[in-house]
Order: sequence, then structure tokens, then C-alpha cells
Amino acid sequence: MMIYEYGNMGSRTVLIQPVDDHNLSGIENEVRTIRELTETDFRMIAVKVGDWNRDLSPWEAPAVFGQESFCGGAADTLTEILSLTDDREKSYFIGGYSLAGLFALWAVYRTDVFSGAAAASPSVWFPGFTDFVKNNQIKRSKVYLSLGDK
Repeated sequence: MMIYEYGNMGSRTVLIQPVDDHNLSGIENEVRTIRELTETDFRMIAVKVGDWNRDLSPWEAPAVFGQESFCGGAADTLTEILSLTDDREKSYFIGGYSLAGLFALWAVYRTDVFSGAAAASPSVWFPGFTDFVKNNQIKRSKVYLSLGDK
């Protein structure tokens, strides 16, 4: 797990976001935009995942686009991310785009460590996710969803 940090390292508000190389190319603009829109001082921890479909999928599922199936490694990724949240004087938020957005939603069903989640275009089409939501209790009420224009 590679960690990249942005913003104010001493801030009490911490956004953790799983990313890949494509996300990293625009992360500084993202941090600047969040700061401008919210006027909030925060620290961002970008957690680079090695294999998007393995590391962010909550359970195994067949390929939906292309030929790469989903391997269900999200629990291991969440364990690694939770190791970054040991300072109880800070508020931690989890966020992500696409499959990382689904991961962020799934994470707030699995743990109450995060104060909230931000899911931009989350992959809620993921096989079985609707049933998961119906059969589990979310542990945080602060959730931001950006579902696009369709």
C-alpha cells in the first residue's frame, strides 16, 4: 500500500481515498477544489491500490466490463486503511470514485470509524450490492452521493 499525503498534515479532519495512477494525476486539483468549495482545512491520505478490481470489490463477482473478474479483496484493503485511523482526536472520512466510491459506501456499512463517506459515481451496479444494502445497517448517516446525470 502506497500512501500519498496532501493538505494540512496537522488537520483534525482527514479524508482517506483509495486511488490508482489515473486518480493521482489529478489529486492536487481535487484537494484544491474541495478546499475552495468547503472552506475546510483538511488532510488527504491517498491510498494507492495495486489492483482496482481485487482490492476494492467487497466480494467475488464475474467480469462485467471486459474480462477481468472481481476478486473480493476489499476487506483486506479496509483493514489496511483502518490502520491509518488510530488518532481518535481526528475525524476520518472515506471517499472514492467509481469502484472506490462503492468501496467507500461499503466501508461505512462495515465500520463506524469514519464520520462519513463521499461516493462519486459509485459502482452501485456491482452484483449483489443492492441486496447488501437492504440486509445491512449503515453505521454513519453522513453520506454524499454523486450519481451523475443519467
